[in-house]
Amino acid sequence: MIGQWRDAVRAVHGVESKYKRLVKAIAGDIESASLPAGARLPPQRDVAAELAISVQTVTNAYKELERQGLIRCEVGRGSFVAARVTETMSNYMLDTAERSVVDFSIARIIHTPEHDAMWRKVCATLSTLDDQPWIRAFRPIAGFEHHRQAGVAWLASLGMPASADTLLVTNGAAHGIFLALASLVGPGDTVLCESLTDHGVIGSANVLGFTLKGLEIDEYGIHPEHFEEMCDSERISALVCTPTLNNPTVAMMPDSRRRAIARIAERYGVYVIEDDVYGPLPAKPATPIASLIPELSFYCTSMTKSVLTGLRIGYLTTPRRLALRAESVLRVSSWMATSPIAEVATRWIADGTAERLVQIQRERLGRRQALLQQTLGAYVLGAHPQALSAWLRVPEHWQADRLVRELRNRDIAVTSADPFLVRGAERPSAVRVCVGAEVSDETYKAALETMREVFEQYPQVHDFT
Repeated sequence: MIGQWRDAVRAVHGVESKYKRLVKAIAGDIESASLPAGARLPPQRDVAAELAISVQTVTNAYKELERQGLIRCEVGRGSFVAARVTETMSNYMLDTAERSVVDFSIARIIHTPEHDAMWRKVCATLSTLDDQPWIRAFRPIAGFEHHRQAGVAWLASLGMPASADTLLVTNGAAHGIFLALASLVGPGDTVLCESLTDHGVIGSANVLGFTLKGLEIDEYGIHPEHFEEMCDSERISALVCTPTLNNPTVAMMPDSRRRAIARIAERYGVYVIEDDVYGPLPAKPATPIASLIPELSFYCTSMTKSVLTGLRIGYLTTPRRLALRAESVLRVSSWMATSPIAEVATRWIADGTAERLVQIQRERLGRRQALLQQTLGAYVLGAHPQALSAWLRVPEHWQADRLVRELRNRDIAVTSADPFLVRGAERPSAVRVCVGAEVSDETYKAALETMREVFEQYPQVHDFT
């Protein structure tokens, strides 16, 4: 491996820099899996000695690889190959249910008997109807008119004015955000987001080929000053953000900051793609950024994180000038949203079932969040009474990866910052805990108490897992 790096550096000629050659050689080994995810890179001094180059040259190469998100450098431990988005997801979020595991790794609502009862009731009603055009639908790409009107009503309850002619029915919020991005940006474009963002946005950047850059954040979300600085220094196509209960930090952006971001976006002509999938959960809706600059914004929400997990129906509003383009992308990507599920959502919006299930969710989340505060409050960095998750500080005597592994050994699954980390952003020492685990409240409380015990212990001298 180092031999190939030596050959690459020796091949430098003219004005080409050695560090760029080294970056290309190491990146090639990572892409080919010669250096697999998690592999430790040789110490910089050793590489410098082997290649007969300066330590500073190797340091510059490692910094560039870290900026590109290919490696991560940890003080006192060394440099490691970073996992790809798909690898990171499978490592830190369980793909399949394991009955023995308390799964805090997936952000889901708390399922209750009321959810089952409401689902059986609507299915029974639909089974009695003779005319069911939504099961024969083939051409209403943007959604049936009454499905879109229901979406308009749902968005109005969240403080987002909309009209049916600029609203698309989607298969959930992730689908809606992808449609917005695909309608707006492509290779060569730069998109901004929180430095810790939903992994779906990171995956979209890989698929669509745009450059994703993270903005500085605090407990209230994006720093408007950094957003303005980035808009002033380079050409920015769009900002993707989750101002309400950011995933994973649970940041709740205040109204003043939302208005500041809207003003900056308007000043520089930057589109805002607002993910408000958690918007229905807080008892008092916040002002959507998109409502302040509708002709520069896409706004998306769905039922999956507030009403019913399997109700994968979302609503995406588009700027009027991009409505036809977004509809064409919808046609290409999925032809149309699944109309029988949209019919269920429409009926639940109309008869108040959706709001009733959201209210149940608020109550249950409030109880579980209170238990988390009682048990692990000393470690909470970000939480909200109606959030699906909490963001916990890793104690100084633990490293995040080792803590995650130790908890997993005790049949508790949590998620580190890795799946949410935008390339080049600093890796926080924190873990996400989702409170909607499908376990009884007694099991949930016992798992939190086990977590507290682990947090308070010191790790083994040797980590054999």
